[in-house]
Amino acid sequence: MIEWLNILFDSRIFLRINAVFGFLFLGFFVFFYFSKEGRDERGRGLIATASLISFAMLFVLLNIFPLSLEWSMDNIVRLSNGIQTVYTLFLLTADIALLILRKIR
Repeated sequence: MIEWLNILFDSRIFLRINAVFGFLFLGFFVFFYFSKEGRDERGRGLIATASLISFAMLFVLLNIFPLSLEWSMDNIVRLSNGIQTVYTLFLLTADIALLILRKIR
């Protein structure tokens, strides 16, 4: 398992793929913000709730990532992949929360 993570997080290709997913998730969130549905009161409430949920997830992720900081400091690509993974998971959480809240409310 550890060897597989070493290979994955040392890969520059994985870093680029991870960055592309991060930009896609950010684009989806910004698209909803500027969409017709996101401009009314209900949409603003959904965005605020999804942002609060994703902020809580960011707090959790930023407390988990330092546990592997010594491992990730061995290689700059590994460190970049770790930071990008935290950012991508944060945006994924915001988008999933937004989609779930749209269906619930």
